[in-house]
Amino acid sequence: MRKAIFDSDTASDDMIAMLYALDHFEVLGITIVAGNVKYENEVRNALYTLELFGYDVPVYLGARRPIMGKWRTVEEVHGPEGLGNLTKVTVSRRPENEHAVDAILRLANEYPGELEILAVSPLTNLALAYLKDESLPKKVKKVWIMGGAFTRGNTTQLAEFNFWVDPEAVSIVLNAGFNITIVPWEVAEETAYVDDELWARIEGLKTKRSDFFVKVNSVLREYSKATGAPGSIHPDTLTVMIAHDQSIIEERVRKYVDVETCSTSRGAMLVDWYGLTRRTPNVEIVTKARRSRFVQELLSLLSRD
Repeated sequence: MRKAIFDSDTASDDMIAMLYALDHFEVLGITIVAGNVKYENEVRNALYTLELFGYDVPVYLGARRPIMGKWRTVEEVHGPEGLGNLTKVTVSRRPENEHAVDAILRLANEYPGELEILAVSPLTNLALAYLKDESLPKKVKKVWIMGGAFTRGNTTQLAEFNFWVDPEAVSIVLNAGFNITIVPWEVAEETAYVDDELWARIEGLKTKRSDFFVKVNSVLREYSKATGAPGSIHPDTLTVMIAHDQSIIEERVRKYVDVETCSTSRGAMLVDWYGLTRRTPNVEIVTKARRSRFVQELLSLLSRD
């Protein structure tokens, strides 16, 4: 199995993405970064999910805040503790003493040319790892990023949440020389939604995983519907699915991409569609994905106990 690190601000959809990663990759570590909810809850959510489903994978604590600027957590999206209507969960496991940045660098050195980063969160950990060792992009095989938006942000008019939390980190990572594929917000919104019909099918599976899915995504479902979506949106899960099987991609382009770090457009993804900057394309962008494959993979994931 391909070797990977799952870098996450662990909340509702992240947990389903993590289960998919654990099934399809040799996950060498879960690295936690500030983002969706209170940091301590993110750590507990990762440990709880691993413990609940019997996975023995180390959890490493990373950045507790962005490199610069302020951000806010979004419990209204993911539930008071990040797991929908699951609250007050307890865990016996503990995270590792090694910092996430050091774990990323160590694993990249142990598996040069093999390690992939499943980055479904703000990119603070990966940016800090690069700043500590600028040879990192030569050692990492691939970075899969869920982040950015073409025209409609989900946090500001232009910014998707992961890019908005730490745009400085995004700019560092995008310009570091990594082999990157980005799955933007709109692609997930158009592909990776669980509407009422699919939700009912998941409830009908009656497995431990399907029950977990329904509980942890209950708040996300209602929040998404309130914004006009047909149901809960699952960008992190789609990104890890694409990382595992690129046949899910229907359309893709290579462009130079950077991010806005100032003013009210902070976090906006800047795509050089027409080569105006004369910069070499640095990113592959997924522009369209196959919904039928997302549904198939999700039901397969949740059918297994």
